[in-house]
Amino acid sequence: MKHIFHPTDLGHGSTTAFLIALRLAATTKGALTIMHVDGTGEGEWSDLPGVRKTLCKWGMLKDEHDLEEFEQIGMRVHKKMMKGKRPVSSCLDHLKEDHSDLIVLATNQGSGNNWGKRKVAEPLARGAGEPTLFVPENAKGLVDADTGKVNLRSILIPVMVDPSPQRAIDMAVSTAKALSDGRVRFTFLHVGGEYKAPVVTVPEHPNWTVEHMLRLGDPVETIVNVAEATSADLVVMATKGHDGFLDMLRGSKTERVLRAVRCPVMAVPV
Repeated sequence: MKHIFHPTDLGHGSTTAFLIALRLAATTKGALTIMHVDGTGEGEWSDLPGVRKTLCKWGMLKDEHDLEEFEQIGMRVHKKMMKGKRPVSSCLDHLKEDHSDLIVLATNQGSGNNWGKRKVAEPLARGAGEPTLFVPENAKGLVDADTGKVNLRSILIPVMVDPSPQRAIDMAVSTAKALSDGRVRFTFLHVGGEYKAPVVTVPEHPNWTVEHMLRLGDPVETIVNVAEATSADLVVMATKGHDGFLDMLRGSKTERVLRAVRCPVMAVPV
């Protein structure tokens, strides 16, 4: 994850997403772009979340004003304050010029993030076609705001033959490597009749365990129930986006899962 893109509406709900984006960038020594689109033109540069202040709070910096010490961490930070009334279009225009490996953003469950009464999170992810980590406003955070300590112990990955889950698994593995410092359980869930296991690769790790589940029932409802039962800290799903008329009306399975679970959801396009 060399480049993480974090669009923010500067609301309270965006704080949890910012903490995850910052922790990922700091751990992987990558680049973090923080972008706010302001329709009023009254936004201040100081309104953007404080990177060095947060790192100092976490004990990763001794002095938030020491730029040389910050540079030694190895991460790069770009902040952009854009004026405009169409946040989705502004973010997509930016991503066309500056590709990201992961988008991290907050979302309101039930309707998608709403900047200026417009849905933002889901349309942005669909338009970008890049892996996106959705962080529901009321979800349990992966990163402690005061200490920077990470809580990532259980990852749920729904799997099927089509779409192939391998890229989603790779992203889950990369996230675990970047964030987790202890034991992680990967749960592979197949919802359907006969379990037709896709061919996937999971690297061996002394602190990682893998569990396979087969369940019957409605896929979305089952994924949400298993996420609750396994105390999932993160759900990672391969997605093909809207590939049918009903999906256009109701949203893709990934989007419907996102609106119901109590933890962050990573959607990985295939």
